[in-house]
Amino acid sequence: MKTGTEHVTAARWDGWYRERRAIDRLVTDAESDRFTQHMRPRSGATVLDVGCGIGSFSRQLFRWGYDVLGLDFSPAAIQIARGQGIEKRLQYGVHDFDAAAIPPALQPGSLDVVVCRNVLPFIDHPRFMGDVRRWLRPGGQLYVLVRVWPERGAEPDDRPWQRGFTEEQVQDLQNGWAHRERCWLGRHTALYLSGEPRDC
Repeated sequence: MKTGTEHVTAARWDGWYRERRAIDRLVTDAESDRFTQHMRPRSGATVLDVGCGIGSFSRQLFRWGYDVLGLDFSPAAIQIARGQGIEKRLQYGVHDFDAAAIPPALQPGSLDVVVCRNVLPFIDHPRFMGDVRRWLRPGGQLYVLVRVWPERGAEPDDRPWQRGFTEEQVQDLQNGWAHRERCWLGRHTALYLSGEPRDC
């Protein structure tokens, strides 16, 4: 995964997770409330949790009734997530969204929801957004949570997992979606994108 020109290796992420550094954003009541309001979870819908970390949001998605596939760059994170318990409708795997081939499970039109919490600044997000559009079924939804910084390079060097986007970058993420909603969760912004993509 990449952030700007800096390459963040899987081994570095593994170290952060093993040290229990503050890199897995907790699922707050406010985020849960907004998510259910905008996304309207339904039992049996299929969801991909991109960069799932140790699975905090994956497990919440499972409790809402989704069939969940959580993928993360870090083998250590996936090991911790699996240690929390595995259900038939909650699966985890290791995947590099920049370098690895698309997993067989991610076929065109195979997903109802894609969740991407604090991950887009670390990957080739223009390419990834194109992939998401192919993976979603008609009427599918994309949920993005990202920290917003006033300018590029404003992230603290001592907490490199807090990468974020500028307001301009957040606006760009919304281009091409028929339905766009947004709300603030502290210093993070949440995007709810759906509808047939269109050219801008």
